[in-house]
Amino acid sequence: MEYSKFVMKTTANFIKQIQEGNRKAFEVLFDTYWEGLVNYSFRILEDHQASEDIVQELFLEIWDKHKDFNITSSIDVFLYSCVKKKILKIFRDKGIKKKHIQSLYHLAEKEESPIKELLHDELLQSIIDTLDQLPKKEKEVYILHEIKGYSVKEISKLFTVSEQTVRNQIASASKKINPSVIKILTS
Repeated sequence: MEYSKFVMKTTANFIKQIQEGNRKAFEVLFDTYWEGLVNYSFRILEDHQASEDIVQELFLEIWDKHKDFNITSSIDVFLYSCVKKKILKIFRDKGIKKKHIQSLYHLAEKEESPIKELLHDELLQSIIDTLDQLPKKEKEVYILHEIKGYSVKEISKLFTVSEQTVRNQIASASKKINPSVIKILTS
């Protein structure tokens, strides 16, 4: 039997055991993921007690609703996404959303975590979709500056426009792109 089929079959069986209320399966889930989830949360929140509380709450919810425990992605992605959502809820509740959303994205960018790929793909698609809606010049300027690394001065010479015009186009494009990025990070 292929390894991937074995893992999928095992994962499906494991999830089924949790759904049936198998305490041992739940304990294995808890023991396997507790430390990694707490550490992930701590790197963002910088508060060990709050990080433990978030993960504890997640596992309590899973156990309380174990009959409905159904995962369409991998267990890793599911659990880390749940923790991410709980962290973002805390940020929203405390009104510190923007700073920490950026922190979460930068952490996901530099860390090897299960949600890194998921975030990257969703963000990239969101940015591409938004770029396609920008006016042609604004899109070109944004791509040259943010993706290809051209300076404002280089772009102004290339298009024979003032540097201020280039700055305005970059700012305008950023204002349109940032909400779509924030929407992905808070969903």
